[in-house]
Amino acid sequence: MPAKKISILLLFGLIASGIMILVIIGTWLSGPEAFLGWPVWLGKSLVILLAAMATVAEKRVRGGALDFRSALRVAFGVMVMGILAANLFVWLIVNVIDPHFYQRLLPLIVDSAEQWYRRLGAPQDQIRAQLDYIRTHNQFSLGSVVIGMGRDLLLFGIIAILIAVTVKSKKVPTPKPGP
Repeated sequence: MPAKKISILLLFGLIASGIMILVIIGTWLSGPEAFLGWPVWLGKSLVILLAAMATVAEKRVRGGALDFRSALRVAFGVMVMGILAANLFVWLIVNVIDPHFYQRLLPLIVDSAEQWYRRLGAPQDQIRAQLDYIRTHNQFSLGSVVIGMGRDLLLFGIIAILIAVTVKSKKVPTPKPGP
């Protein structure tokens, strides 16, 4: 009996998920600055690279013919798996595994939000109200994480469209009808 082959989407999606989980664990162990900083974006960049590689691999497996829809399915599927794993793991770390870590994150979140509101030129009373809200409401609640994941998936969906447009075949050969 021949061995079952794993789909390219699943293989690269699992690799992307593993990379994001390792990045999240690494940033968690490195401290709040790393957890909220650029290393996470490095992990997300690797997910984008893996999505592009998976789409090219799928095209190669299909003999060089890949339509837009199939290319988009592979690229976006890999990204969804990576982002879903990252967000689920972030929620688990902050709310289940190490709830005290959130208390170390909170001052950085407040400082970052304050700088952002000042750059926007928000009035002082509005800044104070938003910072009070941040201090009293869990920024990593399940709802907040799901909303953040939705934002990420929207951005990654646009990137997946660009990958699919780039990798798809110009003309996909149509299968000939059988007798």
